[in-house]
Amino acid sequence: MELPTLRFAAGGFRYRLNPEWPIGRPSKLRFCPAAASITNGTNKGPNRMFILGMGYVGEFVAQDLLNQGWAVSGTCTSAAKKEKLKKLGLDVHVFDANHPELDVVNILNQHTHLLVSIPPRKDIGDPMLQHAELLRSKLNSDCLQWLCYLSTTSVYGDCGGAWVDENYQPKPQSELAKLRLAAEEGWLSLGHDLGLAAHVFRLGGIYGPGRSAIDTITKPEPLSAVQRARSFKKFTSRVHVADICNALNGCIHKPSPGYVLLC
Repeated sequence: MELPTLRFAAGGFRYRLNPEWPIGRPSKLRFCPAAASITNGTNKGPNRMFILGMGYVGEFVAQDLLNQGWAVSGTCTSAAKKEKLKKLGLDVHVFDANHPELDVVNILNQHTHLLVSIPPRKDIGDPMLQHAELLRSKLNSDCLQWLCYLSTTSVYGDCGGAWVDENYQPKPQSELAKLRLAAEEGWLSLGHDLGLAAHVFRLGGIYGPGRSAIDTITKPEPLSAVQRARSFKKFTSRVHVADICNALNGCIHKPSPGYVLLC
């Protein structure tokens, strides 16, 4: 089935980009100028986002939504990261997805939107989906309306330089890519069961402030295994973190439940 083309309202960019950044700038695509005014169903209160996994992308999304007047909470994996995020005005919980605490799971029901940015792990897959029945039993309020899982373009495998869109058949080759595809299906299924507007975003290699090609070359630490492997690839896919934020804003403003979107 051919997926529909999503059309987002044009809007202003919400980041104050440092003019000294010579690289790492987003594209000129802009989406959704008023996501913070959305109300759906019986919920008429303020929008509240919970981000499972406030890594590089999650932190940018959180700051963008805070700037729009959202209430934003989420999880991280260390006390040091929690303190950093608290200084930005975020309500953050140190969280182990392998052993989710009920208090944190219960908090999810107090939010209107849920963004999942926790990668799968070898041998077990998505750590949160290991507790799918717990999530089904807890995420059953009328408050939560929207869910999005952040995946990667690795699910397509080596396409030999072919153009890839949402209709391209995934052919994951690595173990982690196969686990990503399984996680996509798991979160879409969970969202469907809960009656949520559930989405998957497949992201290319993410770059932005502090994560550009020049940053990678000049940093004193040795390259990671992923970065070393990337240097041998003839073709690649890249997306700026700010464009991810803008696309998420568009998806919040105009949901398309059940669809996979390629960034």
